[in-house]
Amino acid sequence: MGTVEELRPLFSPQSIAVIGASRTHLKIGHETLLNVLVQGFHGKVYPVNPEATDIMGLRCYPSVLAIPEPVDLALIAIPAEYVPKVMRECGRKGIRGAIIISAGFGEIGGHGKELEDEVLAVARASGVRVVGPNTMGYKDPIDQLDASFVFGMPNPGKIALVSQSGALCIGMIYYANAERIGLSRVISVGNKVDVDDAALIEYLDADPATSVIALYIESIRDGKAFVRAAREARKPIVALKSGRTVSGAAAAQTHTGSLSGSDHIYDAVFRQTRIQRAYEISDLFDKARALAYQPPMKGNRIGIVTNGGGAGILLADFCEENGLHVAPLQERTLGQLREILPAISVPRNPVDVIGDAGFYRYWGGGKALLEDPGIDAVVLCCVHAGYARPREYAGAVLKLVREQGHLGKPIIACWVGGNEIDEVVEDLKAQNVPVYPSTRQAVRALVALEHEGRRLRELATRAAS
Repeated sequence: MGTVEELRPLFSPQSIAVIGASRTHLKIGHETLLNVLVQGFHGKVYPVNPEATDIMGLRCYPSVLAIPEPVDLALIAIPAEYVPKVMRECGRKGIRGAIIISAGFGEIGGHGKELEDEVLAVARASGVRVVGPNTMGYKDPIDQLDASFVFGMPNPGKIALVSQSGALCIGMIYYANAERIGLSRVISVGNKVDVDDAALIEYLDADPATSVIALYIESIRDGKAFVRAAREARKPIVALKSGRTVSGAAAAQTHTGSLSGSDHIYDAVFRQTRIQRAYEISDLFDKARALAYQPPMKGNRIGIVTNGGGAGILLADFCEENGLHVAPLQERTLGQLREILPAISVPRNPVDVIGDAGFYRYWGGGKALLEDPGIDAVVLCCVHAGYARPREYAGAVLKLVREQGHLGKPIIACWVGGNEIDEVVEDLKAQNVPVYPSTRQAVRALVALEHEGRRLRELATRAAS
């Protein structure tokens, strides 16, 4: 049985046992069961607690062995010292997936590490795949499964998020929701005693709901498996690796028992496997959003349209500093621009449509650049200069996205302004147009798309050889 099939009971269960389910509000077992029910899980749910006969209207069982029907997934929320015994019962019951929410394992060292080793030995002997321990759990907005103890569900989308930190994982969900970035699967891996990043890359690469894999990593346990999975992945991977410094690495060890290792090694691994590295949460999502909703670039030649000359200059600087080329325009394109630009604007790249431009000039400039064979991607920049028309500009962007999609060229928006521009930015986000509040962030997205284009060309070359 391959990895994908082995992990299916964890992430696509037909039945769930909540071990440690409780009637007491705010207890982890209560909140875990509540989340499963509130989100509308379609399968069967079995609370397990030897001191209760029913919880939330469901019959309660003293152990998983007392449940009369098969169970796919065990959600374990009990004190760490009892987990090995419960895992043995899960194995005897034929349960093939367990998410161990309980903490008190390798992250505290000593006896906790011994318990963690025992859990792993039991899992391997019983054929149970384990996520955790010390994990928030799993959230799935596509198939309506909330197998976690923390309230908060992501909006559905194409980006899978895997996080070694549970609390940060929840923060990233709320960040994504605020930015209107939809997620496909959210997996908190905790101490990674069994299921690790390599296995999840393989599983998510085969997941039809996922287009991009985003990772928050404190450490990698099996470097060879990770490299192999990343190299073979067809989908882009973006990774935010913490513990880059001595202080950060020490904090990671007390957080999830992780040994971060040399950051130079991680850098080299990411380069070799074409994983795109992020250095903060906004960077992770900036890149993931572009990769999920725009085609990869076929080259590195950028076209820029702006209603503010200064913003165009900043974009050009950041592009050139990051290996992108603000390309000269072909004569046919220059001729098209002369027809729509005022006399005070010189037709060139970046294209300055001037601050008084409306819908037609902004749309026309973008259309001319997108149709230029010497341009691989276009940035549409809007600066709220007081007499600009942001809603007209939003309409122009959306029209270009609809009309020019057949060209296979990315369209990135960079909109700089305050509250008056935020409303129309939301219109763009609602249509999954990558839109960024700074020129630097817009260029990061372009770099991600250029790197993805190179990665895919390398994969094609390897496959052909």
